[in-house]
Formats: sequence, C-alpha cells, structure tokens
Amino acid sequence: MNKLYLFVVISSCLSLVGCATSNYSVGREFPVENVDKIVKGQTTAHELIQLLGEPFTKTVVSANEERWVYTYSSGIAHAQSCCVPLKVETAGKSTTLEILMRDGIAANFSYYEGGGSAFKMQNE
Repeated sequence: MNKLYLFVVISSCLSLVGCATSNYSVGREFPVENVDKIVKGQTTAHELIQLLGEPFTKTVVSANEERWVYTYSSGIAHAQSCCVPLKVETAGKSTTLEILMRDGIAANFSYYEGGGSAFKMQNE
C-alpha cells in the first residue's frame, strides 16, 4: 500500500512539472531602412509599394483616405512550471509603420520599433 501511495504522489508531482519554448512571428517583414525615404504629402502609393512592398493591412478610413499598416513582430517565449508556480519569459522585436494615405499620397505616417529586451512574469 505504501509503495502504491508513493508512486501516485511522485507521478502527480511529475505531471505538474514542465516547460515549453515557442518561436513566434506575426505580420510581414519590410525594409525598415526605406522608412526615411517617405516624404509626407509627396510619396505616392506606387512608390510606397516599390519601397516597402504590399502593406500587411489596408483599411478604408473615408472616401478618399486609407490606413496602411506595415508590421512585423518576432521572438521567443519560454514557460516553465514546477509543482504549480509558473514562470514565463519572452523576448523579441517589433516594428510597425502606419501610413495615412489621402488620394493616393502619403499624407502622414508614424514608425515604431521596439523590443530587444526581455519580459518576465512569475506566478508563485
């Protein structure tokens, strides 16, 4: 009886131990070095596609405006659990370019680049 009980306890503890690692990517890579070549009020839709490729998304804002989004995020996530406490670590990089197109011309844009640092969460 004691051996069966010990086996059940050890098996239960081992079933609560685990880890997982995952690589992820979202969006589509684009040549960020070409962002500086965009001129507000001058760069055309055709020129943008030649500089950056097709946007990840296009959204109609009004009859003569569209919002183009170029975005790409990639990284790694690692989760580890040992008898219920959970530890999660992520690290990655993200780039996003949003362009307001008005009548086929880049009226305004914003560019964001982030990441390179790690995010850690621990649940005890």
